[in-house]
Amino acid sequence: MAYQNVQQARFITERKQAEAALRDSERRLAEIIDFLPDATFAIDLTGKIIAWNRAIEEMTGVKAENMIGKGNYEYALPFYGMRRPILIDLVFMPDDEIEKKYAFVKREGDILLAEADVPLKGKIHLLWGKARPLYNGEGNIVGAIEAIRDISERQRAEEERAKLEAQIREVQKLESLGVLAGGIAHDFNNLLMAILGNADLALFSLSPASPARPNVEDILRASQRAADLCRQMLAYSGKGRFVVGRYDLSEIVQEMAQMLEVSVSKKATLRYSFHSDLPPVEADATQLRQVIMNLITNASEALGDRSGAISVSTGVMDCDRAYLSESYLDDNLPEGRYVYLEVADTGGGMDKETRRRIFDPFFTTKFTGRGLGLAAVLGIVRGHQGGIKVYSEPGQGTTFKVLLPAREWAPEDRAPSAAQSDQPLTGGTILLIDDDPDVRQVGSQMLKRLGFKVLTAAHGQEGLEIFRANMGEINCVLLDFTMPEMGGDEVFREIRRLRRDVCVILSSGYNEQDVTQRFVGKGLAGFIQKPYTRANLRETLNRVLGSK
Repeated sequence: MAYQNVQQARFITERKQAEAALRDSERRLAEIIDFLPDATFAIDLTGKIIAWNRAIEEMTGVKAENMIGKGNYEYALPFYGMRRPILIDLVFMPDDEIEKKYAFVKREGDILLAEADVPLKGKIHLLWGKARPLYNGEGNIVGAIEAIRDISERQRAEEERAKLEAQIREVQKLESLGVLAGGIAHDFNNLLMAILGNADLALFSLSPASPARPNVEDILRASQRAADLCRQMLAYSGKGRFVVGRYDLSEIVQEMAQMLEVSVSKKATLRYSFHSDLPPVEADATQLRQVIMNLITNASEALGDRSGAISVSTGVMDCDRAYLSESYLDDNLPEGRYVYLEVADTGGGMDKETRRRIFDPFFTTKFTGRGLGLAAVLGIVRGHQGGIKVYSEPGQGTTFKVLLPAREWAPEDRAPSAAQSDQPLTGGTILLIDDDPDVRQVGSQMLKRLGFKVLTAAHGQEGLEIFRANMGEINCVLLDFTMPEMGGDEVFREIRRLRRDVCVILSSGYNEQDVTQRFVGKGLAGFIQKPYTRANLRETLNRVLGSK
């Protein structure tokens, strides 16, 4: 009996020592865990919480004294608002139903890794978790530990970085295509100069009764359409601004109303909402009209054969960087006041992939090609330091919102323009310098028809030699901008050095603003864009020579 009492006493003592050792071990574990940077807690084999560190207190707002010693999945309450198994419980027993609640669960030996969207403190947070067993000195599992990290900010940063990288790739693609489109348009305009110019000269020579006249007129119309396509290509390249002025966007849309009505489907209803007293935008009016027409045409195509409405509205708004950064291809536009044009349709809308490609050249959701319509819109808007926002969902219609920087009216902006001089040309000698033989040939014929003596040169050096030899009689130089070896800018400088009072008109397949910005304040007399007709040339020469 005495022996049994001794044995029982020893068992009780050993159990108390083991429990004391376990409590001491749990205390030391809790102290270590308390200093970990990640939100961390631990449980024993019964599911009772034995550690709840400061980081998890901060994350959940629940203090350790309210959690230590509690079981029955108490640790899940701050995260999910309910008692249920979570990642730490998978340490003891795999469960497919629990794993389905996570974005993924990955096993690395006895370690579990997982991510999940968690409704923490009223907001959805993306949490990363890592759980593993706790072992005693003999290698037996005595509990489990889980570390939790809020990676929401990291995910947002990664998404922002991915968005920025996608924007950079898109800008680089547009810039590459823009350079290609601009180069093609320039070269094609030189070819059109020969076609359009010769057709124009032929038409001038034909009598009204000539059977060939309709054919020549068809050539002229086709050439003009090709020239329009070149202008769209230049617009897509962002080099398509011609004559810049300050305009009321509402007035431009109102002036186009009748043309827009006949351009849309008969089943489409056009609705207008114009903001009164808009601040002006600094733009090329022709290109603004192209933007409006292309957006309306796109909206009409979106309706297809169905009845629907197309709403056109204008307004002005203050835009901050956050708003502007959501525009298509954020070009880091400065925050401030922007005038907007909004075109909305009640068509079928677009999915995310279609929205991503909608501004690609020749992209279409229909069998027939869309051409450069929306691509040109993007190029024009970017060329005007503006932005585009697109709102669309399948079945919800589409809205395009064009943003252009608001300006201030100047007194001369709305003053009536002086009538252009229509006095007849007075003759004289013109030196035509162009490396394209077709341009020289047709340009020379046009100038002769206008009553001028013409000297021609095939390149810059030859042009300078002819100019030096005939300096006294040359009234004007018609100078090509893009030439091999000696470019138009170099020839211009040398001509002006030789004789400062001579009129120099620059000619190019590129647009005026893109070319003439190199000659600001240097005495350039005028500019004419290829391809041009005899009437265009006469108007330019009248303006330049009539002012002398």
